[in-house]
Amino acid sequence: MLKSVLSAVLVAAVAVPAAAEIPVPRFAPRDLVVFASLSPTPTLTTSEAIRAEAVALVPLAVSNFYRDRDFKPAWPAERAKALRDRLAAATLDGLNPADYFVPHGMGKASEDVALTEAALAFANHAYSGRLDPKSVSPIMTMVPPKLDEARFLRRLARTPNIGKTLDKLSPQHAGFTRLRAALAKTLKARPDPRVLIGKGPNLKRGQKSPRVAALRSRLNATVLRGNDPTQYDAGLLAAVKAFQKSKGLAADGIVGPRTVRALDGVVAPDDRTALISNMERWRWLPRGLGGHHVFVNIPEYRVRVISGGTETYNGRVIVGSPRNPTPIFSDEIEHVVVNPYWNVPFSIAKNEMLGGIQSNPSGYFARRNYEAVVGGRVVNPASLDWHAGMLHRVRIRQRPGRSNALGAVKFLFPNKHAVYLHDTPSKGLFRRDRRALSHGCVRVQNPFDFASALLKNEPKMSGSSIRRMVGGSQRWLNTADHIPVHLTYFTRTVDADGQMKRFGDIYGYDARTQRRLKL
Repeated sequence: MLKSVLSAVLVAAVAVPAAAEIPVPRFAPRDLVVFASLSPTPTLTTSEAIRAEAVALVPLAVSNFYRDRDFKPAWPAERAKALRDRLAAATLDGLNPADYFVPHGMGKASEDVALTEAALAFANHAYSGRLDPKSVSPIMTMVPPKLDEARFLRRLARTPNIGKTLDKLSPQHAGFTRLRAALAKTLKARPDPRVLIGKGPNLKRGQKSPRVAALRSRLNATVLRGNDPTQYDAGLLAAVKAFQKSKGLAADGIVGPRTVRALDGVVAPDDRTALISNMERWRWLPRGLGGHHVFVNIPEYRVRVISGGTETYNGRVIVGSPRNPTPIFSDEIEHVVVNPYWNVPFSIAKNEMLGGIQSNPSGYFARRNYEAVVGGRVVNPASLDWHAGMLHRVRIRQRPGRSNALGAVKFLFPNKHAVYLHDTPSKGLFRRDRRALSHGCVRVQNPFDFASALLKNEPKMSGSSIRRMVGGSQRWLNTADHIPVHLTYFTRTVDADGQMKRFGDIYGYDARTQRRLKL
């Protein structure tokens, strides 16, 4: 309001050259004194005004971008429109256009800088996702790829095709692009696919909410630079009332369920939100999965080997239970262990074994082919005083053999979670549809078939050679090349024919991701 009044006074009092810009009076109180006294206002060229804008609370990459171009504007009218149009279509990327909304009428310099900020925000979200994976779960320890912001802004400034450049920021994996196509199909029937207000409490004047920013963008209700777009103000109230009147609703300015339905249209919320949350998790994966790699999708209970873009193995797995979930991360397989010992984790020894051991140490160990190791030496379990504290001093391990919990072979990718892929003697469990049954490791149904596909490029190992080693003592084998392995969590996938497959949210990560994204 103050800006509007002062600007009106200025227009009436002074003649301003067309090529000049009036600085926005938001920094020093003395500027307000100048306006109040109607003294002539110093004018700035667009480049000078951009210099002032580009040092005021903007990302460092934006400031450096303008410095390197001598503070010349980056967005002439035609390119500004192309950028605005592409950012307005961010819903199709599983992103929120309200996060990149830049109102018109801000002044050339302010608008130019704001568009650059919006493009950079979009780029970071499209490239790396909007969330820190650990905010969903502490055992989601993947590291999202990081955008080279300076390089991106330089490329965007000179590209002849802004839309194509922004399209390439998202993952190019088939798994992601098919989800994106499915999202577009889901949104196709919507009257306006650009912005979703979504469910939530009623919105009314005076409230602050991320949904207010979406509402503002949906109704094209501008906000002055520096003001909070999440604040429901008088300007937005007028826009809401006008919309409600046009739809035959009570024009009270309160955005309740009926107004939201009128704005958002009819949608299948489960698929829409699930598609968006799954697209978010794709953004956390490495941009290069590896020409030859392993891909485990936990909610699907499947493991695949992909070589040169072709699936060479697809098999059933058992994954961690909801109480002991399998971690989500990427690593590299470095070792294959045949006839492995199973070193019992402390938590299992304490919570599931200690009572049985205390009642009969020798019998308990003999029946299960266990042994107790203290200081690197195998000792008689009956010679130990078994209590919880003792478990910190003794290591319980199961000898190789048919009953070994790891089966005949395990595939190691050293990691802080101490999980790996392995065989199991409990083959009957693979007949179940829901196979979230382990303590966190991934059990493979047909380990030697898996090994044949996994080790196809290994000069000294194969599935057949490993099978011939079964029986006898433990043998460690090192792979000649490290093989990328990705433990992932996707509840929606789309096949090459465009058919969507839905899997249960066994760990609740989908719901948690959606809440964090405010879907």
